[in-house]
Amino acid sequence: MELKGLSSLIKQLETERLKNRSLEAIISFIRQENNQLKQQLESRVIQTPNKTKSEQANQQLIGVLDLVITRLFGMHDVYEIAREIASILAEYLGTNDCVIYAVLEDKQEVEQIAAIGDKLTPTDEIRNKLTLKFGEGIVGAVAVSGKPEIIVNTAKDSRYIPDITNNLSELTVPIILNNKVIGIIDSEHPDANFFNVEQLKTVESVARLAALKVKNALNIKERDQFERELLTSETRLSSLISSLEAGILLENENREIVLTNQKFCDLFQIPVPPETLIGQDCTNAAQESKALFKDPEKFTNRIDYILKTRKKVLADELVMVNDVVLERDYIPIFSNNEYLGHLWSYRDVSLSRNYQKSLEAQRLKYSNIISNMNLGLMEVDNEDRILMVNKSFEKMSGYKEHELVGKKGVEVFLDSTSKKVLQEQIENRIAGKSNNYEVVIKNKQGEPRHWLVSGGPNYNLNNELVGSIGIHLDISEQKRLAFQKESLLKKLKKSNEELEEYAHIVSHDLKSPLRNVSALANWIKTDNLELLKEESIEHFKQIELTLEKMDNLISGILQYASVSDDAVVNEEVDLNVLITTMIQTLHIPKNITITIVKQLPKLVFNKLQIQQVFQNLIMNAIEHANKPNSMIEIDYTETDTHYEVSVKDNGVGIETKYHKKIFKMFKSIHQKPSNSGIGLAIVKKILTMNGGDIRVESTLDSGATFFVALKK
Repeated sequence: MELKGLSSLIKQLETERLKNRSLEAIISFIRQENNQLKQQLESRVIQTPNKTKSEQANQQLIGVLDLVITRLFGMHDVYEIAREIASILAEYLGTNDCVIYAVLEDKQEVEQIAAIGDKLTPTDEIRNKLTLKFGEGIVGAVAVSGKPEIIVNTAKDSRYIPDITNNLSELTVPIILNNKVIGIIDSEHPDANFFNVEQLKTVESVARLAALKVKNALNIKERDQFERELLTSETRLSSLISSLEAGILLENENREIVLTNQKFCDLFQIPVPPETLIGQDCTNAAQESKALFKDPEKFTNRIDYILKTRKKVLADELVMVNDVVLERDYIPIFSNNEYLGHLWSYRDVSLSRNYQKSLEAQRLKYSNIISNMNLGLMEVDNEDRILMVNKSFEKMSGYKEHELVGKKGVEVFLDSTSKKVLQEQIENRIAGKSNNYEVVIKNKQGEPRHWLVSGGPNYNLNNELVGSIGIHLDISEQKRLAFQKESLLKKLKKSNEELEEYAHIVSHDLKSPLRNVSALANWIKTDNLELLKEESIEHFKQIELTLEKMDNLISGILQYASVSDDAVVNEEVDLNVLITTMIQTLHIPKNITITIVKQLPKLVFNKLQIQQVFQNLIMNAIEHANKPNSMIEIDYTETDTHYEVSVKDNGVGIETKYHKKIFKMFKSIHQKPSNSGIGLAIVKKILTMNGGDIRVESTLDSGATFFVALKK
């Protein structure tokens, strides 16, 4: 039993303060009205999904009644009581439309006195406050008949009068006192057929409690007499309190114990009978008991704050050093604004909290599995015995769950090599580490399969390692494709090596006859120079230029074929040193000025390849310089991932239509013997292999700027 049970009893006694009714009659009435509540409180159990609908309805009813009784405790204003009831019932019924009407018998009218939601203005005034004649609308009809009604579809009931909005369901229950209707509880919902009989019964029970509370409010002047009667019933209350499952402590305004029970003594390890504590001063009780709690300072500070503010507190959670979880309530007692003391209640909710933690642990454990149902799940204990597998695992392995449970996974699936891999992972799991690894298994058909396993330790509520959970993905197909890819890469590498070797052979075989042709032509021209006509001499010059171009072309092809990322060694390269040294070794005409605009960056690159890039670009700019004051400027900018080095000239420029073509093999715009049409293609290939790129900005006769993107 909990504080709500005691509160219910005390508050029922409070509402039955009638001048001519004895205390025995009051107690008899309470027992009759709240028999179900007492039974529930005396045998408190945790709500489980296996309860019947009837038991769940009773549990819900008791919960609503407890809530009404608790919230109405200490209220003596009719309007305040009505507002609280409207709020509680709206939450219970799941609606935003609950209104309380007062019956004005002398006027034969009903008038709205409390509401929630859209019926209230920002200042909590009732919007569109309705007053209905007896018999007018459904509310007026219930005021006359005194019988509750459920309207499943108001569109089919001619009595229905819309308020703020049109609703299709209506639940109307009279509040009856001494066989007279004194008020109406009216709730509506936009959906048809929304309310049910169980809700009607609950609202009727609330209406009976409301009637008693209203009567209590109307008879507040009789409090003194009731308190005297309550004192005479102390023995009966003490007997009842002693049987409660909650620890109860009632203190007066001086913090002296008025009443307590054995459960309270047990929880706080007080080794004396509870009756011997009556009259004891509790001023230092918190300090004396704080060692029982995991956070003693928080325990004492919280009590000091509660006693200072004297406001109702419900469901405070406390954790004791023995891991018992307590839920604490505090209810101050006032009479005519005079503080008379307070009531403490402590309930052991450890079982409930552990149950909730267990549910949360299960939810967290399986949430990822549920969202990835195509993955195989297997749970094992600390001995690697299989506890459960899911359907996906059955499909992956070929085994049914009943064939695997109780067996060791390592013995069912693994060979000696894979067992060694798994043993290392088990050691990681025991150390509390999650891990990912690949393992080769044999399924039920004896076929080898590659699995990717993501495993992690599994703990119980006491943080003890009880096994592990593994998520399995069959990557056999991916491994097959990877093997194919590796084989293809090997073949490609071999082909590239053969191609490079072939390029060297072809280059050598082609250059040898070219040199012979060049030598023969030179000899013929020298031997017959006096006999040759001027036109023939010019023809010999064309032969020499053609042979030179052919030689450059063969060299370029060989150079392009030699550019590869095989066995490339990268190192830190200072572009300032590299380019400055290169400029000093090049033949630069006097009409050309080369300028490095600002300090260039350092980067990690193959030194020979980066030198080849800038040598090609600078030589390209020199060859196309056509002005007396030709200039070449080298500069750079940077992004988060790349340096972009620019080589700018004021030479002949490039038409836009050639901006992409010039980076392809044999694409030379200006026909010169030295131009093989391969230089920029080599630059492009080197940069692409190293995660970079090249582009050009230029117009004809306005120079060109090449931008080289180099990965940081």
